[in-house]
Amino acid sequence: MVWYPEVEDVVCVNIEVLDLTNDRHPHKLLGSRRGIQTIIDKVKNKEESGLTWQAAILMKELARLHLFAGANHRTAYVVAKMFLIRNGRRLRVDSFEDAYPFIKNVEGRNVDEIKRWVEHGA
Repeated sequence: MVWYPEVEDVVCVNIEVLDLTNDRHPHKLLGSRRGIQTIIDKVKNKEESGLTWQAAILMKELARLHLFAGANHRTAYVVAKMFLIRNGRRLRVDSFEDAYPFIKNVEGRNVDEIKRWVEHGA
């Protein structure tokens, strides 16, 4: 059975990422909880595409919608990483410092490119 994040998981990740990275932005949800749920539902509806594709679309959509006042890309990365770990997989890029050059432009990348990065790293 596939584990999927809940809306509160995504919100909590944003709070933690802001705290852990000493980000100056306050935690503020700019989008809606319904918007987050829509992304989660989109990922659930693509289960036949595989976990790495689902992680890629989760990362892309969370970053693209800029749901929070800050740390959107970092939140998208951590939520996708959590999704993979909870489902017995992992990202090939373990450190955030190594991941950042890729994820800072993730919303401009296509899903297949993100999937390849999730599976193979650089």
